[in-house]
Amino acid sequence: MNHPTRRIAPAALLACLPVLAQSPRFGQGDAIRAEWARQPLAWTESRKAALPPEDRERLERTIRRLGVPGTPTLLPPELAQPTEALWLAKATAARTPRERFDALFFLNRLKSPRALLALDGLGALEAATWPKHLHLEAAIATARLNGGDPSPTLQAFLDALRKAGKVDPVRAQAARLRLVMAGKERTLLPPVPATPGSILALMDAWNRAPWPLRRDLALTAFATLSPDSPAWGRMGLARPEKATLDRACVGILSRLAEGVPRPAPAEAFEVQGSPWSCSIHPLAQWYGFQALARLESPLPRLQPLLDTDPPLGASSPLLRGALLPALRIQRPGRADQLRARLLSGSDPLARAAAIEDLPAPPADLEALTRQVWEDTQFEAQQTLIQSYARWKMSAEDQKAQLRPWLRHPNWTCRREAYQALAKLDPGTPWPATPKPTAMDEAILKEATRLAERGKPVRLRISLSGKRSFTLRLDPSVAPMNIANLVLLARKGYFNGRVVPRVVPDFVVQMGSPVDTMDGGPGHTVRCEDSLDWYGPGSVGMALSGKDTGGSQFFITTNATPHLTGRYTRMGEVEDLDRAMKILDDLELGARIVSVTVLDA
Repeated sequence: MNHPTRRIAPAALLACLPVLAQSPRFGQGDAIRAEWARQPLAWTESRKAALPPEDRERLERTIRRLGVPGTPTLLPPELAQPTEALWLAKATAARTPRERFDALFFLNRLKSPRALLALDGLGALEAATWPKHLHLEAAIATARLNGGDPSPTLQAFLDALRKAGKVDPVRAQAARLRLVMAGKERTLLPPVPATPGSILALMDAWNRAPWPLRRDLALTAFATLSPDSPAWGRMGLARPEKATLDRACVGILSRLAEGVPRPAPAEAFEVQGSPWSCSIHPLAQWYGFQALARLESPLPRLQPLLDTDPPLGASSPLLRGALLPALRIQRPGRADQLRARLLSGSDPLARAAAIEDLPAPPADLEALTRQVWEDTQFEAQQTLIQSYARWKMSAEDQKAQLRPWLRHPNWTCRREAYQALAKLDPGTPWPATPKPTAMDEAILKEATRLAERGKPVRLRISLSGKRSFTLRLDPSVAPMNIANLVLLARKGYFNGRVVPRVVPDFVVQMGSPVDTMDGGPGHTVRCEDSLDWYGPGSVGMALSGKDTGGSQFFITTNATPHLTGRYTRMGEVEDLDRAMKILDDLELGARIVSVTVLDA
């Protein structure tokens, strides 16, 4: 049962902190205000013991989530610093599906040849109780590639899963493709239907093979976007319809770009063919520019395209910033000109790219700092703060630049500066809490209301193609992050945006205001980490560092235990069967029609 707490206006937050420390209760509102303030809580063990059990548990969780130096950490050793020995012990003791999956997952990440130990004891009978959406296809393939060999008993379990309809044909084909390309299997499974989701999944698997194994197909089969391309059959796909390829076009180009190795061979960009219908799509360009940056020497065929204005059709400052690393290699003089324009322009995300391109501090660092200080996007501020060390400035000069950032109105800037300063001077004091902005006050007020209401928050996401699913979020775990999404959704912030990231068997990410994986709403939100498991269908906040949440969030399409305790988990999708059918087959660049708060 929740205990009543005294409501305190967020504007009076700093003044009330000493009072909170003497309160005999620690309610939802107290926890929210403390986690926003990010300051040490002075509670003795005797005073903690006097709290009601629910309040005491909330206080202990809050202390672990603050991140203040010297306080207990949230993550247990196996998540904070995973080792093979720790996870082999976990694998030996694993009994539940979650325990088994986690041990298998981490041992695979550690490249242990003994990863399949996590599944010891599973046989045909256990398939009946294995969760349908806890997929093992990729994990089994990875374990085999690391030297594992399924026992006859384990193989009987996997066969029984297939008979029970708990093996996804697309995931199974993607796993088999990896094994075939590595020489572990000789043939693919029967072709699976070509859909936007299956094409992405099979191209992801194909991209994991070395470039020499993919070279011929990459240079010939993708010259045009054709249903008759030999690529589909070679990847284990049935012949696609042209309409399917049109929907999947941005995703296919993104995978071709991501599959270019580093350093990139010039031949990867010498493909001759017809222009693709989606080649001018901003998201396709964004992925393509990142691939071009892997070229380590000028490519003559590119020069005429880079001499156009704008280069390669990069019409927006954001896209020009994404192109800047490639332009630096191909046309250094033009890169200098572009960088100067982006540094002085109005787009903070493009400015972040320009700062990243600077090899040394600019002549007028003070003027750049004043400009970045006022930017509404944290990326520019984060890039500048991190650049002092990259520029190899002296320790004293770095400290002189960093100290003012400890007083920035945005907490995340203060924290970023503190982290950099602490490396130079371990005695750097923890930053003070900034004065709450109007947005902070709105988030704190809504977070307290939702947490004390004690009911789930439901958001319906409607996508192009008359597709929709619902998120069920828990404000008792992540009230500030959920309140932030609620406030943004009510403003229509997400409406019309596209889905810029789809990684099969991992996550779908959305919420960018610029339709890439950049940007946010102009403010940041504190992390509210917990040890709630990132199982299939979990909803979490995308980050670029601690306390950098904003508007971008993701939904997992399989268990992702390495995210547990590191990214704020807000809840999960409702009706997992229905939601997974949509998410597993979602095309990159799908448009968000609306995000609606369903509860009054």
